[in-house]
Amino acid sequence: MNGNRVGAGARERLYASTTDTFDPDNDLDYIAIEYALNGEPVKLTRAEKIHAARILDSRGYGTKTIAERIGSDPSTVAGWRANGWTPGPHPKSRIRQKRPEPVCGEPRMYRRHLKNGERCEICRAANAAADRRYRLTGTQKAT
Repeated sequence: MNGNRVGAGARERLYASTTDTFDPDNDLDYIAIEYALNGEPVKLTRAEKIHAARILDSRGYGTKTIAERIGSDPSTVAGWRANGWTPGPHPKSRIRQKRPEPVCGEPRMYRRHLKNGERCEICRAANAAADRRYRLTGTQKAT
């Protein structure tokens, strides 16, 4: 029987480069990128993933499809696109604020004094007050 299934025809093959197989300046393996462009399983470096994602984006592929082909997360691809196809902070990552240095009279400073073998009457009194409050009210915080 000579019949064709829908989608069984020859698919357009995408090429990363028609002349080179490797770019030593950017550390890109164009053969691995070509495999990823065509949906074949391959391990890519971050630079190769970004290059392949940029090519697929210029061809009109969606973020989810690009992420599946290069083996990455869609939010990562969206972050690369937002950064101008350069690696940067992940869009879902939080920026941590540095904690302020403790001052005498805080529990953190009391514990630091104990660790260093120091005596500080201010911290000792504050810790004793917090301990009394905890036993009476169930909380160390002053109201």
